[in-house]
Amino acid sequence: MPREYIGSPGDASTGVIIPINQSGGGSTRRIFPHILDAISQIQQFYVIEVSGEEIPDDFLTIRGKLNFFNVGFGAGFLEALLFALFMSVIMILVSDENTREAIAKYFPLINNNVFLWTVNLLPVLISGGLCCYLSRCYIGSITRKAIDSLLIGRVCSMVLKGLILFFLMISFSKWINAHSAWRVANWLSLHKHHTAVRIYYILMSMKPLLVKRAFELIGIFGMAIVMPFLIIWGVAWVRKMKAARDRSLMES
Repeated sequence: MPREYIGSPGDASTGVIIPINQSGGGSTRRIFPHILDAISQIQQFYVIEVSGEEIPDDFLTIRGKLNFFNVGFGAGFLEALLFALFMSVIMILVSDENTREAIAKYFPLINNNVFLWTVNLLPVLISGGLCCYLSRCYIGSITRKAIDSLLIGRVCSMVLKGLILFFLMISFSKWINAHSAWRVANWLSLHKHHTAVRIYYILMSMKPLLVKRAFELIGIFGMAIVMPFLIIWGVAWVRKMKAARDRSLMES
């Protein structure tokens, strides 16, 4: 990995090794990088710190921390948005047996509720898995600060998005009644009676399901928020305890 030395000119051995391009317009200063870019940057910090080299505490500036926060916020927002879109499609399938059976003729797994839940949770599982992957890198001051900034950004985004989705689903459920459902169904069907009746029954079937899914969403988002912290901090704690035990064995 390319490196540059900060220290006395001509005496690189006394300098502190940091990733190349970080002191200038480096990758931690790019605006809104992808979450994979942020994880790659964290891996660079990890490789340096795990080898025993020191990165100055002020190296990760306020702007750098905010950049990791923005990446986490964007990842959490996209995660919640995809979850909401998948959930909307799945609720329609669950509410309309005719449509579900028609699709099942070509794709039988659509009748499997476990499969539907897995698809619905896929954005959360992928994003949470990427965050949990960082547990192996939770070593060193700069690496920990970068990971914490990333996770806090994701938490803020998911809390905000989760609350918005929760209240929207509850409000939409309350808004649905015979009159409003028929008016929307008639408009969506372009005043075709047969299609309007079908849409009307889908909307009425979704009314109680929306409340149930709203509370499930809060539970899922709560787990998605807590699990990366528990895993990352848990792995760090186990690693610390193991190191302390090894030191005690060596001293004894």
